[in-house]
Amino acid sequence: MSMKALTQQELQQLVSYFAPILSGARLQEVVTNDRGLALELWKEQTYWLILDVLPNTPLFLVFAEECPFRKTRPTKPVGLFLNSHARNLHVHELRVEERWGRVMILVLGDGAERCELEIRLIPKQSNVLVRAHDKKISWEKPLDLSPPPQVENPPVPRSIEEIHREWLRQQNTSRRPALDPVAQWEKQREKDLQKKRKALLDIQTQIASDQYETWYEVGQFLKGEGHLRVPEKWREYVNLKQSLSWNMEFCFSKAKQLLQKKEGARERLAALQQEIAKLESATYQEKKKDSGLVDLMKVASVRGRKLTLPSGALAYCGRSAADNLSLLRKAKAWDYWLHLKDYPGAHAIIHRQRDQLIPDEEIQEVAGWVARESLSAKSLPLGQRVDVVYVECRFVRPIKGDKLGRVTYHSEKTLSFTMRHS
Repeated sequence: MSMKALTQQELQQLVSYFAPILSGARLQEVVTNDRGLALELWKEQTYWLILDVLPNTPLFLVFAEECPFRKTRPTKPVGLFLNSHARNLHVHELRVEERWGRVMILVLGDGAERCELEIRLIPKQSNVLVRAHDKKISWEKPLDLSPPPQVENPPVPRSIEEIHREWLRQQNTSRRPALDPVAQWEKQREKDLQKKRKALLDIQTQIASDQYETWYEVGQFLKGEGHLRVPEKWREYVNLKQSLSWNMEFCFSKAKQLLQKKEGARERLAALQQEIAKLESATYQEKKKDSGLVDLMKVASVRGRKLTLPSGALAYCGRSAADNLSLLRKAKAWDYWLHLKDYPGAHAIIHRQRDQLIPDEEIQEVAGWVARESLSAKSLPLGQRVDVVYVECRFVRPIKGDKLGRVTYHSEKTLSFTMRHS
């Protein structure tokens, strides 16, 4: 089965996952071949960012440690340009340029130095454009971009691991997909276990030691004999440059200190054994990320209704035209605005993180919510086909002085469905 190009959702998924991992990584080397580029990045370990720009199936992937890309000679012009202008710069930003669809921006920088890669992963238009120091170069002659067409029924996105596996199969290699979250978790757990097992061994050795008894015996000998002439086996415990009383006090103090450490080690031993047992029985649990989003209704000081979506995004619908305008003004440029097409009524805001992918089913859910709110107000008949438009808030402008809360917008997309009971 041939490799498929990335969908918009898959690209968003890859960028959202790898952006924080690669943030701050330093570019060390650029490898090129007929398929594209491999960027060697260092951040506590080596990562290889692969830009496969085959015309029909352009891809973006990341591997750890080993580079699965074969280097060819001579180096391509884009590789020479990057090695000259971007080496030792750090990953400053990795994002999707949504207005053009499957276009990714990688910004490298260090102080005033800056290099930007525009990576086009659009079939038939795959390309890598690089800009630095008022100079630019591209892998292929760039074509003009246009907004992506709307996809009515997008395919179910592949997982990050599936994409890596498919690509590796085409390379005829058995390397495992890098940065599989489960594999990464297992690797870290094994490191933690090794560290704790070593600590356990050290504690057990400390508990088994009888050094405190030896120090006590030496102290008792000095006390009883009244001189520093001790047997050969104890010579290392006596400092001949110090007085008899100093040595006696030091030996008893050392014995007391070692005994206290031994008692403390027994307590640590029990706690460490519990930690090891817990780690050994642990299973991978995907972490739930805090959305980190502020409550727009509180920020805007308005009343309304709120939905928390499975992706962590928040949807708002004000109780009045004034509330809705206030929400719109407090929304981020990348938030979504939704409204019934060609009908007056309610409108909603989907508040999300920048570059956060909102699944189509969640947008559909909010669209239905908007339609029901409008239906209750305008009595649209159930069973009627309705259209809901949605667009990023950057493309929505309130009509100045309009008391009904009307707006103008452009670059919208439309969802069509039949009204049913909620």
